[in-house]
Amino acid sequence: MVMALSAQTGFGASLFGDHSCASWHKLGYAEKRTWTNAFLAPLSLTLKGLQKSKEDKYNDDPKAHEAAIIGIDDFCLNHPDLGAADGAGRYLKKLIEMPSNS
Repeated sequence: MVMALSAQTGFGASLFGDHSCASWHKLGYAEKRTWTNAFLAPLSLTLKGLQKSKEDKYNDDPKAHEAAIIGIDDFCLNHPDLGAADGAGRYLKKLIEMPSNS
């Protein structure tokens, strides 16, 4: 699954662009929300299919972008030499590994 996430993250970055962490912090909230949803929604859906899960923890939550943006912001503060896609991938990995409450 980690290999699948890494490959999908790289593919997503090529489709939607990968902001450096320095440029990420210069984006407005609306731009961050648009990029985050465009980047993470298809990755989450792909992982849902790979896991044969009925739950899509990102797409099933209409406010998922809020926590994702915070996670990417934090990642970029701690890893200024990397990119937003790296932070988004790390956020999604943590999200899908969380135990289900159902």
